[in-house]
Amino acid sequence: MIPINNILNSNIEFKSEVLDLANEAREYLSSFKWCKEITNGWLAAEFGYMLCVFYFEIVPSEGSKADNFVWIIVGDIPPAYIDVVSAPNVKDAIISYCEIMEDWIDVVNKGNSVEECFPISVDPTKEHADMLKTRITLIKNELLPNLLEV
Repeated sequence: MIPINNILNSNIEFKSEVLDLANEAREYLSSFKWCKEITNGWLAAEFGYMLCVFYFEIVPSEGSKADNFVWIIVGDIPPAYIDVVSAPNVKDAIISYCEIMEDWIDVVNKGNSVEECFPISVDPTKEHADMLKTRITLIKNELLPNLLEV
């Protein structure tokens, strides 16, 4: 993993895109009440603007049951946090992300309420579900098989 502060000095191809996504990931993580402070962050995997996985160390808010570490997945997809207990590595984090998004897609396509789904900041329409399904299919078929174990 590459510390976020070292991305500019790294040999990754899409540095500016990844830095933009790192900022998006920080803002997303900071928006949750259970995150009192972000203390460290690393780039765990990147596929340019399409998808980046970041691993953050945080100080959980007092009384929250948040872990000290969390995965944040951002890109040309809805952002999401993934807990480290259910996803101990980057590949499992991406798989968990896909499962969460597929659940949302299924609920939307059945015409049911997304109230019990992971919160996604788009209207629960068939059009959005189809767009997300296309991206999840790409992640599962093209990105995951090419991901080195991290």
